[in-house]
Parts: sequence; C-alpha cells; structure tokens
Amino acid sequence: MATPTLSRLLTRHVGVLYTPTESLALRWQQQQQRGYAKKIKKKGGASTATESNINTAEDIARAFDEKKLQDRMDGTITSLKESFKTLRVGRANPAILDSVRVRIDGSNYSLRDLAQVTIRDPQTLLVSVHDSEFRSAVDKSIRESGLNLNPVIDNEMIRVPVPKPTKESRDKMAKSVSQMSEQVKSKIRNIRQDGMKQLKQDSKIAPADEIKRLEKMVQTLTDKHNKNIDELIKTKVKEIQS
Repeated sequence: MATPTLSRLLTRHVGVLYTPTESLALRWQQQQQRGYAKKIKKKGGASTATESNINTAEDIARAFDEKKLQDRMDGTITSLKESFKTLRVGRANPAILDSVRVRIDGSNYSLRDLAQVTIRDPQTLLVSVHDSEFRSAVDKSIRESGLNLNPVIDNEMIRVPVPKPTKESRDKMAKSVSQMSEQVKSKIRNIRQDGMKQLKQDSKIAPADEIKRLEKMVQTLTDKHNKNIDELIKTKVKEIQS
C-alpha cells in the first residue's frame, strides 16, 4: 500500500476532512493536551477541571506548503530578471528608465505613470510625456537619476541617447550583476531554511519517510534555482561584455 502523502495525513481526523492548517493545529493541540494537561483538585481530592498548557489553533505553525515554497523561490528569480533589465548595457531598452522617479508637487511618481517610453533606434529612447506640463520635470528626473543619461527635449518628445558603455562601466555592471545574484541566492537559502524548519515541526505528526521525501524535494528546488541564477549571471555578463 502506498504511503499516504503529508497533505492527506494532515487532512483526515476521525473520518472528517479538515484543511491542512486546521488538522495540524488540531493534532498538535491534542498532543499538547496529552502532554501538559493537569488536573486541578478540589479540597477532598475530587477532580473539577483540566488546565492545559497549550497553544490555540492560531498559534500553531502552518503545515508545510510545497507550492508556496516553490512560488517564493520562483519570485526571487523573476525579481532578479527584472533587476537585470535595468542595467544599461549600451543598447536602448525602455526598462533602464523603470527606476526613474519624478517629483511633482511634493510627490514622487514612476516615470512609467507619466510617460510612454519607446525605442527610436539601437542607441536612442524616446519619452512621450502624457501631460506637457510635466515634460521639464521628467527631463530633470532622467538627468539626475544617476544613470549617466543626458536627455534632450525635442519638440513634444524627450530624446534620450544611450551611450555605449566604457570598459570601466562594463566592469562595474558585471560587479553589480554578481552582487544582485548573491542577494537572490541569500533569499533562496532563507526560503530553504523556512521550509526545513516547517518540516521539522511537521515531523512530530507525520511519517518519517514522508518528511524525508519532502526534505529532498526542498533541496532539489534549491539546487535548481541556484543553477538558474548561475545561468542568468553567465548570460548577463556575456551581454555586458559583448
């Protein structure tokens, strides 16, 4: 007979179906009751009540969620890809302006909320501001963004030449890629630790072979995402240096 999965084990109790969280909380609470319940004696020795040193269901850790763990790891990869898009590698890419914030009347706005960015040619971006009243503010924000760009107001458009990077700037970008990647790998490690901690908690009520299977799955996901990060680094550095 096949070993029941952790989710099935945690969702059945006395023939009644529970959600994984409810079942885990219920089983954990019952274990706590058995381990810590104390009888309070009346005068004369009669038992009147049971005092339990237990946690409420809300305080019990949630059951291991395989999908949630994978989604968190996938999210870090998506975030890294988006960060890589903002690196200026010498070719016009609207994403390099994603980080630009425009200050208007004391508030900060994303440039994307105020304008449309398109590619004119491989070395030039065109910024079309929706409201001409904000054109100067957008121009100033791009100029002061720290991206080393010098926009030019050209009639109703803002032209943004994208200079080819120097060797020094290429090396700096390659270093940034490495730093971004290390930060993401650190997040992957933290997610892995969260998963392992939850499995350690679940091991008190789940079969050892099921816990071992899930621990192996967590490690496989970790290795897979770290390999993906390494491949992204290699591709991006090659793009920067080309």
